[in-house]
Amino acid sequence: MIEQSAVSAAANMPTFIRELLPWHRRMLVMGRMHPVASGRSTATSPPSCTVTFSIRHFCALLFIVLLACAAAAAQPAPIPATSAQLELIARATEHELQALESPVPFRYQERLEWPWGSETRSVIETSEGRADRIVQFADEPLSSEQQSKQERRLKKLLSDHDAVKNELQDQKAETQRRIRMVKAFPKAFFFDFVGRENGLLRFEFRPNPEFSPKDRETQMYRGMEGKVWLEPVHERIVQVQGKLVKDVSFGWGIFGHLNKGGIYEISQTQLSPGIWRITTLNVDVKGRMFFLNSFRFVRRESNSHFRAVSASLTYPAAVQTLLAAPLLPEKNHVSSPPAPAHSPDQHHSAR
Repeated sequence: MIEQSAVSAAANMPTFIRELLPWHRRMLVMGRMHPVASGRSTATSPPSCTVTFSIRHFCALLFIVLLACAAAAAQPAPIPATSAQLELIARATEHELQALESPVPFRYQERLEWPWGSETRSVIETSEGRADRIVQFADEPLSSEQQSKQERRLKKLLSDHDAVKNELQDQKAETQRRIRMVKAFPKAFFFDFVGRENGLLRFEFRPNPEFSPKDRETQMYRGMEGKVWLEPVHERIVQVQGKLVKDVSFGWGIFGHLNKGGIYEISQTQLSPGIWRITTLNVDVKGRMFFLNSFRFVRRESNSHFRAVSASLTYPAAVQTLLAAPLLPEKNHVSSPPAPAHSPDQHHSAR
């Protein structure tokens, strides 16, 4: 099989190899004209291996190139996703939407990385929203002053109705942004099937020129390419790796644009049969707003140590729990998803 691939690769040899061949022939001629090769060597003429070495060097280089071409030819080429595969992607997307709209509540540890450092939070989810408390800055325990600040914040959430309302509204707005991005995903791209990896189906995606974004969150899809891994049994999206391959403008550039090179990566893990949760999120984009203001948004999030909580738990009860006994960081983390690992701000201050 490799020999056949090498023959095929040689038949379609790159131009730069063809350009080397005349040089190869010249070296052969030089070899024939060399005193050693012509038989005119004398006792006072030391034998030279320069030409022989050059020819061997070239042959070794050519052999390596042919092997590389054969290996590349042996790799499965992406093919357009079939209608059945596109339906699978659509169903997996629907399952992600259902999980976002009706999440199973957990208590877990959330670590966020910002340009200025990192913070670790203890999080408890309820049907009303999530309550959280910062327990570390830069992987170090909080000072007594920082602890007091967290306690004052939580106590305010127990007594100030407006503070709770604002907190939960922000959470709902973030959930709606994620829902819009997930909902548009199968419509925004063309998908090519690459193959299977560790039991997952791998696809590559590229922008669909007919996709018309209806909100700011999905504007970035117009310039994004990447890879997505699907779990075919439970029909879930396990990992997405996206990269902006061109600048993306908002409002014909009047409202700003995102720069080429930005990345968006997300992965999730199955915690129990049918229950999946996001374990890593990596966003790094640069751009400009309203002609003048340049910005960079970086968010690296990792979630671990998930523990199920009662669906009847109320938001005030979750706040009380964090106030009484915050969950301190642990060393062991939840295992990574079975998809291949990738290598891979806005300051969210401690309120």
